[in-house]
Parts: sequence; C-alpha cells; structure tokens
Amino acid sequence: MKGKSTTMTIRPEDSSLFTPWRCPASGIESLILTERPAPVQKTFYFTNRSFTEDGKYLWVMCLYPPEGGRYATPVLGVVDFTRDQMRVDHRMQCKSGTFAEAGSTPMVHLTTGDAYWFNELDLWKRGPLAEDRFVRLNSLPKELARGRRPERIVSHLTLSADGGTVNIDARFDGQTYVGDLPLDGSPFRLWQTLDGFYDHSQFSPIDPDVQMLAHEYWKDHKDFDGQRPYHRLWLIRRGQQAQPILKEPVSHSGHEWWDPDGRHIWYVHYGVGVKRVNLATREEENRWPGHLSHAYSDRTGRYLVADMMSDPVVSDCHVAFRDTHTGKEVEIVNRPPLAAHLTQCAHLHPHPQFCCNDQYICYTTTVHDRVDLALVRTADLIERTR
Repeated sequence: MKGKSTTMTIRPEDSSLFTPWRCPASGIESLILTERPAPVQKTFYFTNRSFTEDGKYLWVMCLYPPEGGRYATPVLGVVDFTRDQMRVDHRMQCKSGTFAEAGSTPMVHLTTGDAYWFNELDLWKRGPLAEDRFVRLNSLPKELARGRRPERIVSHLTLSADGGTVNIDARFDGQTYVGDLPLDGSPFRLWQTLDGFYDHSQFSPIDPDVQMLAHEYWKDHKDFDGQRPYHRLWLIRRGQQAQPILKEPVSHSGHEWWDPDGRHIWYVHYGVGVKRVNLATREEENRWPGHLSHAYSDRTGRYLVADMMSDPVVSDCHVAFRDTHTGKEVEIVNRPPLAAHLTQCAHLHPHPQFCCNDQYICYTTTVHDRVDLALVRTADLIERTR
C-alpha cells in the first residue's frame, strides 16, 4: 500500500496510485489505477457513481478469483486521495443472492463518502476511513425469504430523494418483490409483487415515492429473438401498481437511468441509439444514434459516454464520448476482449460513468491484459468535441 499523509486532496493526475495510458487512435489520456491489491479491480455498475463529489474518495469493486478464474464475491476497496492510499477491507463483502455475477452493486453517498451494501439479507454502512466502524442499518425480514435463498436482493442500491431509505427488487422463485428498506431500522415496505424477472430498480432523484424498474423479458422468455417489441421500462409509485413508461413497446433495449431533473429517463435502444424519454409527454428523442451497449449522461444532458461490444459475454473494452450539441465523438479506448486464459470476472463490461461532479469519467479497462479501473478527464474530451 502506497501512501502519504497530506492536508489537501490529491488529484488523480498527481496521485502515485495512477499511471497514464494514451489511446493510440485518439491520443486521449486515461489514468489507470495501477496500485493493485486485488487481481481484478473494476468500477461499480454504471448508474452507481463511486467517486465523491469533493474528489476525496473513490470506491472500487475488488475481486479475488483463482488464477484464470471468473467468479468471486466482490469486496470493497477505497482510494483515499487525502492520503494517496488504497485500502481494501475483505469484510465488506457484496453478496446478496445466488447469481454468479456477484450479488448487488453497492452505493456510495457522494457527500459523506460512506459506502452502503448488502451481505445476504443485511444492509451495512461504513465510512471511507480506516478507523470507521461497520454499522448494520437494517435487514430484510426472514418472512420474505420463507427459508428460500434469494436469487437477488437488489440489482444496485439507490437512495431515496429524502435520504431515508434504499430500493429493493428482491427475487425469490420467479417472483420479484419491489419495495424499500429504511435506513433507520424500520420494517421493509413492499410496494408490489411482480411475476417474472424485474430488476434495475432506481429511486427517482426528486420523489421518494417513485421508482423505475426494468422487465428482463428475455430472461422470462428463453426463445426471445431480440426483435419482438416488449415493455422493458416501468414506473411504480408507492401504493400503486407499476405501469409501462413508453407509449408503445419497442424491440430489445436496456441499461436505463434517471436524468438528474427527475423528469426524464434515459435508456439504450439496442441497434438504434441512446434515447431520452420525457415522463410528462412520454415522447422520446434519440440523442446518440448507433449500436451502443451501456451509456450515461452528464448532469446537463449535453455530454454522453457509452461502451460498445459485439459480444456481451466476451466483451470488448470500447468506450467513446459524444457532444450532442456538435455531434462530434472521440474515442477513449478500443481494446479487444481479454484472452480466455487470463484472470477476469463475470459481467466484464466497461460501464462508463460520469463522476466527481462530472469532472471525470470512470470505466473498467483491459488495456494491460487484466481488469483495471480507469479515469479520464471530461475537460479533455470536451476540448476535442467542440
């Protein structure tokens, strides 16, 4: 563990933990986390930003699969830019189900730097400092499980707009239980039980009584060919039943997120582009036409970042940036999949995300023939797409 004590926050560009890497095609520089206590170090799921707004703490998913292996329970590590250190705590295990893809994605409070995660039925919190203590905030009721081990407790944690509770999309025996679990230890509140595979629930950023969720139609229908239109995007209000978001069903789509204004939803319509939906009118606009896999927007909605891959199982490390006003794009990285014999992990996608008050984009990269976390300066990308 490298590190030194400091009274000020060190920028990633000046940290001893990161090493520059330049894209051969575009010349764009990324900063790769080359301090490596774990053989696999990757970003959180793209909707869950892990770099605090003040630039002090960057949380990392760390995995320890066998050499050449693909599966392991993630534990959490944190890059502390106030001390130029990276710390991993193996007690922070993010396991909340039987899925081999590794449980649930944790959540970071972007102001305090605290991390929240599930370990089986228990919701935990811990601060970013070495001396911070573990706090068990709440647990899902055993009555919900009825002796069954969950396939999943939550896809990825989000905090309600009032800061009092987290979302739940638990799945047991083919049913999804959508609700929320308060941080003060109050009982779990079930909003609706849905037959089928629903996940990716996310609280509205402005309304604590609203969540978005996704129907994984292709998992419920094994003969799905990707062409049949269906309703993936759903909206649910506490006390009411979930309703489709789009006016009409569309062909295969995925990877949705809230706009910070709470009045729009973004999603990737596969083979068509990145779309933004107005929740008042349900009108859609295609902001980035193309064959994209995951995407994310900055807070203004002007800038987008996305990854692309020909095979999501053996995924390419291909990430690009777009200015929707000028229509210009710049490549951040373009790297073929890791060789099969190399140590990696399941669900190895770049999952780019704007973070640290939109100053950086964080993504998972394989440019060094291993799984690394990388940052790229947003200002460098904006300069190239004006």
